[in-house]
Amino acid sequence: VLQLDTGVQAAHDSVHRITKMLIDQDGPKWREKLPEIPVVPLSVQQQHRDKPLSEQQVQARAARAAQEEARIREARFTLLKQEGNELVKKGSFQEAVEKYTQCLALQPKECAVYTNRAICFLRLNRFEEAKLDCDSALELDPSNKKAFYRRALAHKGLKDYLSASTDLQEVLQLDPNVREAEQELETVTGLLRKSLMEGTAQV
Repeated sequence: VLQLDTGVQAAHDSVHRITKMLIDQDGPKWREKLPEIPVVPLSVQQQHRDKPLSEQQVQARAARAAQEEARIREARFTLLKQEGNELVKKGSFQEAVEKYTQCLALQPKECAVYTNRAICFLRLNRFEEAKLDCDSALELDPSNKKAFYRRALAHKGLKDYLSASTDLQEVLQLDPNVREAEQELETVTGLLRKSLMEGTAQV
């Protein structure tokens, strides 16, 4: 079949499956126990190639190609995300940003990648970019606690204590047990009070 048409995915899959079974059964010398593969005469191969494809065959090939491309993109995305996560663990935040950016080029609607990249931006003191990533995550998932919490930290970095306080209250409304949000809210409330008092003093 594959001599006539290398695009038949079912034949490729069967070859892989049967080869694995034969290796398990007969060990590495499995091939020696089989007769030679019969060769389809070149004239027949040529005839088959010259035959125009039916509409159904064209559609099937296009669908197979699209499926294969999606599978490759998915595998690449998963690998890049794992690499990004490993880099975060090592504290290599700039390199992790690059991996997550490549992830988003492949799958721009992946909420977790925005919140992951936001952590990196926070650690790099790039608060505006962290805020934008959290905005994107919240557009995709409006009740994402991580996005609200990390956006609060970005607002705090930008000295917008009122917005930080609002986001932290949102986190606690979604889940009253987030201890870090409680502690952060106390800190931010103190900073907000201080900035308001300084503003009043200047007036």
